[in-house]
Amino acid sequence: MIGIDTNILIRFVLDDDPVWSPAAAKFINETLSNDNPGYINVVTLAEFVWSIKKQSNVDREKLAFIVESLLQSDKIVIGSAEIVERALRRFRTGNAGFADYLIAELNNAKGAQPTMTIDKRAARNETFLQLEPGA
Repeated sequence: MIGIDTNILIRFVLDDDPVWSPAAAKFINETLSNDNPGYINVVTLAEFVWSIKKQSNVDREKLAFIVESLLQSDKIVIGSAEIVERALRRFRTGNAGFADYLIAELNNAKGAQPTMTIDKRAARNETFLQLEPGA
């Protein structure tokens, strides 16, 4: 298994750099395989989703599709895949960011419930509780 950095994923998905996008595509398409998959940890995945959203203004559904495609790939292993899948389901139907749901699901998996937040959008989800000023 080979660890994959956020920048490689970004260049591969956005195909926006004349030097690095072809290199990333060649690495993912030719170097990785079922027997030698690429590994994406949850920090990399959260940074990737945030960066893609910021750089290309991709909508929620497209972001969800990209993450789902990574989860289903034979050449990619996602760390804590079951937790990522739960976060992805919440992201598809919720209004908070993917990283917010991923944080909450990682916390839930360790028995930390709810996840405290200042984010009003995230607080609308039952896995979060909004911190009140002066609390």
